Amino acid sequence: MTQTDMQPSDQQDLRMLRESARTLFERAGGSGRSRKLRDAGGGWDAGMIREMAEAGIFGVTVPEENGGLGMGLAAGGVIAEEVGRVIAPEPVVVTVGLSLGLLRRLCPDHAMMEQLVEGATVLAVAWQERGPNGGPAEPSCRYADGKLTGSKGWVAGAGGARGFLVVAEGDAGPVLVLAEAGADGLSVEERRQADGSAMGELSFSGTPAGELASGGAVRAALAEAVNDATALAAAELVGLSERAFEITLDYIKTREQFDKPIGSFQVIQHRAVDLNVMCEVAQSGVREALGLMDRETDPKARARLASRAKARAVTAAKKITRDAIQLHGAVGYTDEFEIALYLNRALVLSAWLGDDAYHRRLWFEAREEEGAAQ
Repeated sequence: MTQTDMQPSDQQDLRMLRESARTLFERAGGSGRSRKLRDAGGGWDAGMIREMAEAGIFGVTVPEENGGLGMGLAAGGVIAEEVGRVIAPEPVVVTVGLSLGLLRRLCPDHAMMEQLVEGATVLAVAWQERGPNGGPAEPSCRYADGKLTGSKGWVAGAGGARGFLVVAEGDAGPVLVLAEAGADGLSVEERRQADGSAMGELSFSGTPAGELASGGAVRAALAEAVNDATALAAAELVGLSERAFEITLDYIKTREQFDKPIGSFQVIQHRAVDLNVMCEVAQSGVREALGLMDRETDPKARARLASRAKARAVTAAKKITRDAIQLHGAVGYTDEFEIALYLNRALVLSAWLGDDAYHRRLWFEAREEEGAAQ
């Protein structure tokens, strides 16, 4: 279902949500605020978290009976696009897609749900593990007798989180537990990324944690939450790409060479048109995937849609931001030019939860499996 297939009232709701989010981010300082936070050492603004919560941003996908707005993943995509436009460092997709995605599926009545929606706390999700060769490894982090032992890698938003939702192995299968950020036996190492953000490496040594859920439902909920976050990350890349293109378009209209704006040269115009088409196609594809994921109940079908969205968005974002740097010329590589911020963010976000090649492979494998089953 595309956004043009929605009822007029639903389209109006999304337009109002977009306008509200854009106004909020622009009033806060736009991409300039992100640069200031990066230069101050990274992290995010707790005050901004509260403002976003008051605007209902964290509750867009949470059902109304659980304290949210119940607007679905398409609305989450609207928010993610606006986050991408200003490269906001706040963990919006992490919270909406992963943290709340897990809790609303496994323990919707838990008090942490309300705290996340209201911006009173921020939780990071730790489920991946790093093997000895640096790549992903089979889960070995253990939870027994109320304590965690082991490690987790690639934890987005770990630096400013007040707690961690950890997927570990228990005596009877996977468990979801909550560990406080300052708990005994927990160490957090931050690894800086190209855009100034950080991924966390967690180490547990008898760390006390509270069990939230267990059994096969944990694994299923995690897969669904990761699909949600993947599709929302694609929407964030779409917003980033749109803004990067706008910045570049403004530049080629004003930058002069041979006493003419470089945008008057036909070769530049052709490149700009190509980038615009790529941007529009990515936007349409990602929005369609989010709308379909709202209606789809089959986990495999939702995973295919998420992979399709991420692959398309990553391809577009990498092409648009790299060409934007070229169209800016040598100054595009300098940190003081805004476009460089967008390239670095695109590189980090493209890799998170899998790049375009990874998701194309998943999509083709899923289609082949589907064909073999028929």
